[in-house]
Amino acid sequence: MLAKLKQLFSDSAAFAIAQMGNKLVAFLLIPVYTSYLDPSQYADWGLTNTITMIVSYLSILGTDAALAFYYFDAKEKQERRAYFTAATLFSAGICTLFLIVALGFGSPLARALYGRPTGYEYLLTLAMLATVASIVIQMNLAYARYSRKVWTFNAMSMSYVIGSALLNVVFLKYTDWGVNAIFVGQVVAGAAVALILVWMFRREFTRRVRWDHLKHLLRYGAPLLPTLLAFWMMNMLNRPMIIYFASREEAGLFEAAFRFASVIALITAAFQLAWRPFAMSVKDRADAPRIYSLVGRAFIVVAALAIMGLSFVIQPLMELATGQPEFAEAYPYVWMLSLATVLNTFHLIVGVGLLIHKKTQVISKVFVLAAFLYVLGNMVAIPLFRNWGASAMAMLAYLFIVILIHRRSQATYPVDFRMGSILLFLLVYLAVMAGITWIQVDGWSNKWVYYFLGLAVVIVSVFATGIFRLQSLFGALHRLPELLKGR
Repeated sequence: MLAKLKQLFSDSAAFAIAQMGNKLVAFLLIPVYTSYLDPSQYADWGLTNTITMIVSYLSILGTDAALAFYYFDAKEKQERRAYFTAATLFSAGICTLFLIVALGFGSPLARALYGRPTGYEYLLTLAMLATVASIVIQMNLAYARYSRKVWTFNAMSMSYVIGSALLNVVFLKYTDWGVNAIFVGQVVAGAAVALILVWMFRREFTRRVRWDHLKHLLRYGAPLLPTLLAFWMMNMLNRPMIIYFASREEAGLFEAAFRFASVIALITAAFQLAWRPFAMSVKDRADAPRIYSLVGRAFIVVAALAIMGLSFVIQPLMELATGQPEFAEAYPYVWMLSLATVLNTFHLIVGVGLLIHKKTQVISKVFVLAAFLYVLGNMVAIPLFRNWGASAMAMLAYLFIVILIHRRSQATYPVDFRMGSILLFLLVYLAVMAGITWIQVDGWSNKWVYYFLGLAVVIVSVFATGIFRLQSLFGALHRLPELLKGR
């Protein structure tokens, strides 16, 4: 078990290098975007990202998740290559159909979506071109990840993000293209990186796509489509709902908070990249339930403490990064959106049994129900509480998902995650974080005294609720040298 935990830790750390670089670049771009885009344009950029995300989901149809399963389930290398070829060509082909639609109807669709008579005639076409390149990159990097070509993954992932960022800055600075400039940069950088990856993995592609491989991928992945669409609803529909029920400026603030909340993805994204192949690789071990339990409990505690640390510095950080007082006002929402991101990753851990037994349709049903309740909740919360309501609903929706998926997964593959202890810990954590937010918004002096007091309460609650026991912690510290050596 120690060797496997070391593998998960080392893979997460290695993938974190790319994620850290990517998130750092995204963070540095915030003052650039807020300098060249006003809040309404910033909201338009967020809406376009919403559209590209749902197009990606509809194009991939869960084949990336299915590829993770069949990569480790396949007995021969040629079979793995066949699954990789089928997943890549299918996803890129479907996205190309969306590109054709954008070429034919992009201008009238843009007028309807953005409510602007001019300026966005080619925006959707550019966004679809960038999405095709992004899908090719995503599938190739997934194959690199599963085959543990970590440095290939890191180098090409960072090349895409950094290349796009540099081109975005150039086009924003030296043209008057506005939001279009961002997607021009993504098209150029994405096309270059996609071509390089296809060339690097050219020997991994098979000469033809077999129907049985594509059928396996779709049978496993397609039931996840409602999950992905529901995920999109809970992450992206809040922007247009805020525009409708509040204002475009409020939506711009929410977008800024969402971008800062993505800093927590330094933990979640790197872990998520390593988790799926790791979970599938240990599923046949006798001690797999113990491994899953330990990883799940450690993940939620570490992530919660990381969010708390971010919340201590978020107010001056946003003021420094944006340089615009109106954008800096978004800081109180960041921790709730960060916790929603963490809970979204946590559902993959507590629902590992459903993934192992190919019961992905159960996950979809839970997400669809949660999305329905989330939209209804936002219709009440946003008019009353604006961005406060949208942020709180995101957090509560993912907590609902975690609880329900845990219950369904336990019936298939029992794992003692100590869910009662985790929920009690989260209750204490939410109370502490609400208090910290109140102190910040109310402008209390000596805030650091209350920060340390809140941190102490949360740390004590980890052991008081029984997520971890002190004797287990001492035992883990005693075995730490053995873990680091991978024995």
